[in-house]
Amino acid sequence: MYRLLAIDLDGTLLTPQHKVSPYTLDVLKRAVADGMRLVIATGRVPFSFHRVIRDLPLNAPQITSNGATVIDMSTNTLVHQQLVPPHYILPVVEYARSLDLQFCYYTNEYLYAEQALYDRQNWYLSGIPIRRVENIEDVYPQPCIKIGAFGDASTLRAKRRDLESHFAGQLYVTQTAEQWLEFLHPEVSKANALRTITQMLDIRPEEVIAFGDNHNDIEMLRFAGLGIAMGNAHQEVKAAADYVTLRNIDDGVAAALEKFVFAVEKR
Repeated sequence: MYRLLAIDLDGTLLTPQHKVSPYTLDVLKRAVADGMRLVIATGRVPFSFHRVIRDLPLNAPQITSNGATVIDMSTNTLVHQQLVPPHYILPVVEYARSLDLQFCYYTNEYLYAEQALYDRQNWYLSGIPIRRVENIEDVYPQPCIKIGAFGDASTLRAKRRDLESHFAGQLYVTQTAEQWLEFLHPEVSKANALRTITQMLDIRPEEVIAFGDNHNDIEMLRFAGLGIAMGNAHQEVKAAADYVTLRNIDDGVAAALEKFVFAVEKR
């Protein structure tokens, strides 16, 4: 019996218009009414997370910043947070800049973006408190949730593997979109944050269904008893999943819940 849903947002639960479809929302409400816990596991930081989850029936701690921050929504307080070790911030920027990447720097209050990145059209979601800086090094040493790096989609996965190798054991390097890498505390991941939450709620991994579409979801899919990749997921995510559902634009989350939760209940 499954007791907890862990669902990525962008490319998974949300449509390309950054909405939850009425059908998927109805299915999630049915699941929660049946006693399931709903955890959103997103790369978004808290100040952009709140904008899109207002209608969701959240009833557990929530994972933001790719696992660097866990929030208790009932009290709007931090349950857990791991910041980027300060002594790695400048070295990772220096090395990644040599790979022709552009940067932003996330704190608890603001997103700082380099001018060259800020000037790109539609590079980030609207309504986010962004501050422009000439060089991201100028933000240091403010406490950093994560560093984001923007690059060419055709070469970014190869660059990610280079960075993973170079900073192995020092930073968690992950890819959240075709053009987007992130650098976080080495113990951070959606899987580790989900492990913390399941221990808090006395839920076993085999009682978890997890959904995702990108590299930063892989460990979470492997942690869960049932890891489901979206039809629009990258092939490396599909290879790590137990099941591949429909695309996010086709209500893939809802379709999988109908198959693995509600269809089982009707037997």
